[in-house]
Amino acid sequence: MRDYATVRTMPAAQYFALVRQSLQDTGQAYVRVTGASMRPLLRHRRDGVILGRPETLRRGDIVLFDRGDGRYALHRVIRLRPTGFDMAGDHQRNVETDLPYAQVVGVVTAVDRGGRRISRSNFFFQLLAFLLPRLAELRINVRKALTAGRSLLKRGRA
Repeated sequence: MRDYATVRTMPAAQYFALVRQSLQDTGQAYVRVTGASMRPLLRHRRDGVILGRPETLRRGDIVLFDRGDGRYALHRVIRLRPTGFDMAGDHQRNVETDLPYAQVVGVVTAVDRGGRRISRSNFFFQLLAFLLPRLAELRINVRKALTAGRSLLKRGRA
């Protein structure tokens, strides 16, 4: 039988204030993963991530993003733009676009899976960081093509 650590719950505002303070004081913070948007890499309440300060973002990075309404998202950077960036969960279809850099709380530097730390420099981690943003862009382009094709078909029937 597995030995699970005791999980204490607290309001998100209080929790993420502690995360921000830890990043400011030590340059890193630990966050337990909740939700399924980053499957298969990150699993709900089983995995955790080590965050570092968001000094530079790269395509493929996983960031903790403050939505500004009391909610936070741990998603992958798909595209960098001069005015903002695009992100999506690895297990999501929708890409959020033109998000402000200023709302990035931290960048994942390692994943904690069952007591084993997987660094961002790990080959598998880097491979996912390379492939998944490109697959997300491919999904977007295929969806646009399908939508355009459906529109043309509807016009042809009318």
